[in-house]
Amino acid sequence: MNDSKINISGSYVIKTLLIVGGLLTLCYIGESLLMPLLVAAIVAVLLDKPTQKFKQWGLPNWLSITLSLVLMIIIFFLLSWLIGSQISNIADDWPTIKDKASLKLNNLSEWANQRLNWDYQNYIENNKRLVQKAEGLASSFLSSVMNLLSQSLIVFVYVVLLLLQKNMFIDFFKKLSSNPAAMTSILKGSSKIISRYLLGKGKIMIFLFGIYYLGFSLGSVPYALFLAVFAALFSIIPYVGNIIGGGMAVILSYLYSGTTPALIVIGVISAAQLIENYVLTPWIIGDETNLNPFITVFGIILFSMLWGMVGAIIALPVIGVLKVIFEYTKGMEAYAYLIKKKE
Repeated sequence: MNDSKINISGSYVIKTLLIVGGLLTLCYIGESLLMPLLVAAIVAVLLDKPTQKFKQWGLPNWLSITLSLVLMIIIFFLLSWLIGSQISNIADDWPTIKDKASLKLNNLSEWANQRLNWDYQNYIENNKRLVQKAEGLASSFLSSVMNLLSQSLIVFVYVVLLLLQKNMFIDFFKKLSSNPAAMTSILKGSSKIISRYLLGKGKIMIFLFGIYYLGFSLGSVPYALFLAVFAALFSIIPYVGNIIGGGMAVILSYLYSGTTPALIVIGVISAAQLIENYVLTPWIIGDETNLNPFITVFGIILFSMLWGMVGAIIALPVIGVLKVIFEYTKGMEAYAYLIKKKE
């Protein structure tokens, strides 16, 4: 008899699949309830850092929390105003952009017909439908942004309550575990990985925005401010975000102004990515959130399917927290090993 086989209980596999499937189903069905709560928890962790700083200056707890919330509101409204004003400018010029896009697509199709002998039948109508699909995708994106903004009030309320009752929730989680010391390590590690990643990403986005805006402005790229904001904001999503933000910036600049501005955008974004990958990320974020690239991309796709753009943004902090939980839970060390980035 061969004893070299792995002994896996069928009931264990079934339980695991049921638990994972149940959690994913719960996240999908309970999106309107769970997503704002999870976003609020992440924001509360971020705001806890300035709150503790204010308390170290001798301010009372309620005033420290109030100042942190005011800081968050100021940043939120400034960002909303900046994005809204740029989207308004794009919307005013959208008919012109659409006409130029159709013209360039028609010219490209005609060139392919003549030079490459590709048989494009009714390519003008097909290109019109392609532009309409792009318009539909832009509308869907704006709809998801508006959906997020519509839930901002409940997120704000959750953030206030979580900050006010922080100690109660910490004690609650400690009482859940038979090993309070391990639970303390989990809470501290989770808080550290969330704040280190998102605050670091915020700093990197500011750096990238400056590089993008300077490069686009010097290259006379149209909508330089909008493209810089758009590309910088999408950089918060690892791997995929840079492709989406940079790709949309290249396409929009090409459709509106031609090849030269598009090449300038490609050059600026490529240079910025080199600076981000080899200078900014190691310097600002370091190795704290180094996760397996496969798990990172899979997690981003999974969470974006569940919760859209918001899911893609919070995917990495959630995976990082799972890594910390697995590291301090008996029998889960293999999952922590899977999530970690290998040297």
